[in-house]
Amino acid sequence: MISIPARPHPFPLEMAHCALVVIDIQNDFCASDGYCLGDMTVDGETAARVRSIIPSVAALIAWARSHKLPVIFTKEAHLPDLSDAPPAKQLRYRNAGYPIGSMGRRGRYLIRGEWGSRVVEELDVWPEDIVIDKPAQSAFIGTDLEGQLRANGITHLLVTGVTTQCCVLATYRQASDLGYYPLLLEDCCVAFDPREHQAAVDVIASEGGAVGWVTDSKTLMDSVR
Repeated sequence: MISIPARPHPFPLEMAHCALVVIDIQNDFCASDGYCLGDMTVDGETAARVRSIIPSVAALIAWARSHKLPVIFTKEAHLPDLSDAPPAKQLRYRNAGYPIGSMGRRGRYLIRGEWGSRVVEELDVWPEDIVIDKPAQSAFIGTDLEGQLRANGITHLLVTGVTTQCCVLATYRQASDLGYYPLLLEDCCVAFDPREHQAAVDVIASEGGAVGWVTDSKTLMDSVR
C-alpha cells in the first residue's frame, strides 16, 4: 500500500487493485467543434478551460499504462431512439438548453455511434481498454461497470473527467457507496463554470473525509515513483 498525500487525509493506494477512470472526455463535451464547444454559445475562455485538462489526462493515461493499470473510458450516450433516456432526464437536458438527440454540425448530441460520442482524438483508446456507454450521469447506472471491476479485482479508482459536479461527482459518490476507494484528481477534472468545479471538489473533501479524497495527478505520480 502506498500513502498518497490527499485532502483531507492520505489516500491508501493499492496499485495491484487500481484502475484509472476517464469520465466522458468525448467530442460532444470537449472537442472544439463538438456540440457543447462548437454548437452552443460558449466563450473562448470557457472552451479553453474545458480542453485544458486533456494534456494532463493524456499524461496520466500514459503513466497508468506504464504501471499496467486498467484504463476505463466512459461516454454519456443514448440509443438513437432515446429508449434508454428517461423522460425526466430528457426534460432536464431540454430545459438546460441542450436536448438529448439534438442535431449539431457533427451529428446528434449524446447518441451512440455518432461522432460526438467518441473519446476525443487526443486520448488514444487501446483495444484492451474498457469502454462503456452510459445512459446516466453515474457510470454505474445501466452499465456493466461494477461487474467488470469485480471481475478484474479492482477496489481502488483514480477518477478524472467532465464535468466535475455532474457525471464525475455522480460516479464518485456511487463508487464510494459501493465500497470502492475513489481518489479524485482535481487537475484532471473540469466544469464549464469553475465555481461548480470547486464546489464539487469541496463536497468530496468535506466533513473531515466522510465523503472521500482529493489530490492532483503530479502528487499521485510523484508518490508512486
